[in-house]
Amino acid sequence: MKHKRLLEGIIFFLFLFWIYAAVVKLADISLWRFRLLEQPFSDAFAEPLAWGLPLLEFVIAALMISGRTVKWGLYAGAGLLAVFSGYIGMILLNVFSHVPCSCAGIVKRFGWTDHLIFNIAILTVTIYTIFQVNKPQSDITSSEVQLS
Repeated sequence: MKHKRLLEGIIFFLFLFWIYAAVVKLADISLWRFRLLEQPFSDAFAEPLAWGLPLLEFVIAALMISGRTVKWGLYAGAGLLAVFSGYIGMILLNVFSHVPCSCAGIVKRFGWTDHLIFNIAILTVTIYTIFQVNKPQSDITSSEVQLS
């Protein structure tokens, strides 16, 4: 029972994390779009990403509400965190000729290294949760772990 409560608490934390990440972007969409234009990829991606990333973050959070879809939410969240962590890693390795400011993100005072550490921490928690939910000998199935 304690283990189930712990997993539900972690999933609730991840749910809030994804909701917060989406709301922060949409709260000032013009600033979010501007920050995307500063990134070292084509400006053509800025508009689709400005709306697409928050939408994806809301979808990830929504998937975590039901025990039947929580695994999909965890996998999608881990995937998005891995992609963004890889992108930050490339910035830190000076792969791009232009390094944007790191001011776009959940914690505005973080530099790129701080963002990477934060993302890896959240990714680690997500992967831990995936393993716990998928554990064959676990007395808890993913359908029993839900926020609703």
